[in-house]
Amino acid sequence: MPKVLVVEDNRSLASMAKAMIEDIPGFEVVVTANGTEARSRAQEDPEGFSVALVDLNLPDAPNGEIVPVLQSLSIPVIVLTGYFGEELRTKMVDLGVVDYVLKKNISAYEYVAGLVKRVHLNRNTKVLVVDDSPSVLSMLTRYLNIQCLKVITATNGAEALQRIGEHPDIKLVLTDYNMPVMDGFELILQLRARQHKDQLAIIGLSSSGEGRLSAHFLKSGANDFISKPFSYEELLCRVNQNLDYLDQIAEIRDAANRDYLTKLYNRRHFFITGRPLFHQTVFQQKPVGVAMLDIDYFKRINDQYGHDAGDIALRHLAAMLSTEFSDSLVARFGGEEFCLLICDDPDTTRHKLDAFRERVSQSPVSQDGHHFSFQVSIGYASSVSESLDALISAADANLYQAKEQGRNRVVSDSDATESQAASASTRRR
Repeated sequence: MPKVLVVEDNRSLASMAKAMIEDIPGFEVVVTANGTEARSRAQEDPEGFSVALVDLNLPDAPNGEIVPVLQSLSIPVIVLTGYFGEELRTKMVDLGVVDYVLKKNISAYEYVAGLVKRVHLNRNTKVLVVDDSPSVLSMLTRYLNIQCLKVITATNGAEALQRIGEHPDIKLVLTDYNMPVMDGFELILQLRARQHKDQLAIIGLSSSGEGRLSAHFLKSGANDFISKPFSYEELLCRVNQNLDYLDQIAEIRDAANRDYLTKLYNRRHFFITGRPLFHQTVFQQKPVGVAMLDIDYFKRINDQYGHDAGDIALRHLAAMLSTEFSDSLVARFGGEEFCLLICDDPDTTRHKLDAFRERVSQSPVSQDGHHFSFQVSIGYASSVSESLDALISAADANLYQAKEQGRNRVVSDSDATESQAASASTRRR
């Protein structure tokens, strides 16, 4: 869990900062009241701190002496200050702090909490800067590195496309207009042919003397525009705003694709993702199969222990599926039914499913002091290659056979064929 170091001698302000940051899931806050204590805690575990929130005027460090100490330990610093002036601003920018925030009201701490989250996320975020000016590239790289972003550079549009090919996980592009080989407008048009605004953010850059360029950039597909020269603070706000937008869209999309109770993918996402994956796998002549899984006598769990117990059982099974089949597409289809698209050898998959079934039966669940176990039936199909829907239907038919044969078992294509042959032989007798 990432840690945030709060260095503040005012207890009420320290408590406010701690509460605001801990409202963000996944952060641990360590509070210190002076520079000496902050130095000690930081030196104990410098890599454990994602960012430090530092009061500029501490009893033993009245002029911000603790800031470069923490920076020397590679801990990004956000400064809190009770006053603001141009001299202080210049000093903070020269020091390379992430940002400086005036301790004016509660909204300042809300801003800081969001900035803490952003800095942490930036560690795994790639940004492409495209400009033919070495000095501009150097300045932008420094500014973005202060924000903990991973910076990749290019000197023209053609080179930028090459970098995108090498790093398809780039989330933000900052591009100049006037460049050799390929200008910024053509670059944006080509990027937009591949990725929409909610997948890749683009910020146009150009001198303030070219007033019409901002509209041209935006009409070409840019998310935003910054006129040169610009301040570090403006760049910080624009970059953060665009990255936050991408994250919010991704969170909304992920929520729409997941089952609320189990956090597994839902039926809709299974088909959207599964159909192209199925066709690609069949085209490559690789093995692919579908497993349909159902909790046995699920209604009895609800009737005997309550619907909360049923929900716990579903979440418990979902967690086991996510762990055991992390390389497969796993979804809750509805009720107590789950579906897996598995790209692996059929015999290997058959044995893995049976071992999983056994582990489920030996994994008890607790609810209000009651302990109960449950079992699952699984139908697995891998011999159908016409379509994903046909494969699901075959797996569902095998699941029905598993239920008919007594539950708590796996029935695959070969098992179903043997069962049908045995039934036919019995009828002939």
